Amino acid sequence: MSLTNEAVTATTESAARLKRLRYLVDNEWRESKTGKYMPVMNPSTGEQIAEAPQCTQAEVDSAVAAAARAFPGWSNTPIPQRIQLMFRFKQLLDEHLDELSVLLATEMGKVVGEARGDVLKAIEVVELACSTHYLMMGDTTMNISRGYDTVSFREPLGVFVGIAPYNFPAMIPMGWMLPFAITTGNTFVLKAASMVPQTSMRMMELLIEAGLPKG
Repeated sequence: MSLTNEAVTATTESAARLKRLRYLVDNEWRESKTGKYMPVMNPSTGEQIAEAPQCTQAEVDSAVAAAARAFPGWSNTPIPQRIQLMFRFKQLLDEHLDELSVLLATEMGKVVGEARGDVLKAIEVVELACSTHYLMMGDTTMNISRGYDTVSFREPLGVFVGIAPYNFPAMIPMGWMLPFAITTGNTFVLKAASMVPQTSMRMMELLIEAGLPKG
């Protein structure tokens, strides 16, 4: 069976409109050098709305290396400054709640009301992360033994990696994973679910707008 000229034109135009997603390193969106892309679908319509790259090993390594480079500076950033980032991020999430809800519903297939709940749960945890300074407090015990006191410190560990599932594109990666990792002084690499990557990507744009340093 051969395609008509009209069908070929329609297919070409559809391919041209298809959004090819990029990956983020050092706050910079980069085109992948991979030749493999995964479809991002709108489950409600069955339409492909974007394609996500299967990043190369070198590209993955570059993301981890950037996070490792950023760790010494970020871990030594005073806790109040790290928390201020979360306050600004939370404000931006509130301002873009409707946009994020529609985006999540489009790529996830949830109704908008349920998608909104997903985003709101992420916002709740971001707000909770604003109290991280309490979680970072150590402990002191006097006279644990004759002539000895004990002091414990809670310190950042290094680079964390989050591999997110597809069912809660906002709440899990941008709520449960990222906020506490970075407010406690660690750096973070996120592998968003390939079926629903755009929600996390948009939220990362807002986090950069809030003042996230490179890395």
